[in-house]
Amino acid sequence: MSRRAKNEPIIYEEIESDVEEQEIDIENIDIDSYLTDDLLESSDHDNKKKKKKGIAAVKKTLTKKKTTKRKAPVKKEPKRKPTQTKLNLNKTTLPKQPLWDKDYMEKIASEYPDPYWKFHADSGYSMVNQINAEHPLEIVPCTINDQAPITSMSLSDDGHLLATYSNVGAVRVYDIVNDFRQLRKLRDDTETHIDEFYCGTFVPSTEKGLIAVGGKLKDRHRWSSEDEDNHILPCPIKIFDLVTAKVVARLEGHSEEILCIKPVQFKGENYFISTSQDGYIYKWKMSEDWTALIESRKMQDEITCMAFNISFVPNTANKYFMAAVDEHVRLYDFEEAKLLQTFEHLYSSYCDCGKFVKWLDEDLYRQDNNSMDLDESQHAWFISRGAELCDVSDGVSSKPNTCTLHKLIYPTQPNEKFRLEEIKRYQNPDYHSNSWLVKITSNGRYILAPTIYGQIFVFNMLTGNVSAILKDHQDMEVRDVIFHPYRPLVFSCGDDGCVKVYTYKSLSDDSVETELTVGMKEVQIKKEEMTLLK
Repeated sequence: MSRRAKNEPIIYEEIESDVEEQEIDIENIDIDSYLTDDLLESSDHDNKKKKKKGIAAVKKTLTKKKTTKRKAPVKKEPKRKPTQTKLNLNKTTLPKQPLWDKDYMEKIASEYPDPYWKFHADSGYSMVNQINAEHPLEIVPCTINDQAPITSMSLSDDGHLLATYSNVGAVRVYDIVNDFRQLRKLRDDTETHIDEFYCGTFVPSTEKGLIAVGGKLKDRHRWSSEDEDNHILPCPIKIFDLVTAKVVARLEGHSEEILCIKPVQFKGENYFISTSQDGYIYKWKMSEDWTALIESRKMQDEITCMAFNISFVPNTANKYFMAAVDEHVRLYDFEEAKLLQTFEHLYSSYCDCGKFVKWLDEDLYRQDNNSMDLDESQHAWFISRGAELCDVSDGVSSKPNTCTLHKLIYPTQPNEKFRLEEIKRYQNPDYHSNSWLVKITSNGRYILAPTIYGQIFVFNMLTGNVSAILKDHQDMEVRDVIFHPYRPLVFSCGDDGCVKVYTYKSLSDDSVETELTVGMKEVQIKKEEMTLLK
């Protein structure tokens, strides 16, 4: 096998999600010799055999001891109840819709432009844009913590509030503007079982503040010897009112842990989209005020074992999204709620995080690689991270841990597919992140990548070099890290139950408050949002 040139991109093997249908000569078939129930059972049996081929051996991942046990994933089988069905010989099959409709995409993209990437390192706001020896970061003195691991965080749209989601079933809301003081602690007082919260999001554009939260619900009265934990129950999404601190809505559908929730608008209508350890991705159509469910629908996907997070494809009006699932990333059609393509084996164990980013140094990369004159198709940049399989004998990962920059190339013709190319891998001998349910982030110039030893590695996206290492958590997993959109702040959280806040070291204690307000005049802030929780 010839070696790949240093700067030659890798094109991922892509598999078709739809199973090709067998052509049957309807005119000559003896229908009387077949029972439709037998046909259905045979179909189910064939599907199960195909699925079993795709199930890998049990994956062993090098992880430190966790506070919460997570059971090994099991491939789900479709539940199909045989029914007596009549075959319609006169029925014609409609032609499949093209994967890419250029005219339609241009129309909806112009009617519903993306709100993404208003904030990045070069946007003119005061987001942290340089992290290196000349621009080091240091801890902001504040106390943001909980009594259990904090799995993730989110910021409100106006950037004033920070919410943390912890394994004790609590959401804590902090005021970033006023000394990071805690404003609310949200718990479902009506819940008789045990809540653990893994993810959540502020709900945008509502008169009253709402937070949608998901995670794990455990039976208080039943023990699972397999999980070495309380028995898991179906896991709902809970929507809290920030003013009353009460649950105002529950979305039922997932059977296992919810790992990601995002609010999204498609053609002017409100939706949540959620992923779960049960392998399903749901879209929830909501009312105008986001408190009433109109309908729910899961993506047509019977092969995914675990779905981690999602990111919408830029300049497609939220019609398409990519999801980090199992050890792959998959492309879905949000409008049609179906799986379109799979880009296989990005990592050997799990690919648990993938995000589209605006790569600010793209032109410099193209200059360095003599590709400025190439006629490039429409494309977007996508970053991912994952975990690798371990050597059973010594428990060490078989491959070094990496983060990866990919290029998603859009189709130009109706029958073409999206293409995903690997552009660059970011790694370091001291970068150890072989755990799952970990998130990376980027400001367009750097990738911030947590480790299992309480560190955050800062990779320069253009050079691939490590420009800084932040180490302020205890020696355990850092789970999430985010940039503030218009203040020079970076937040991280982890299994030590703490949130660390970083800013530039050059800011003295006397000037921190003044410097952190830079950019405020350029951001529209509603008065009712400022006084909502005071």
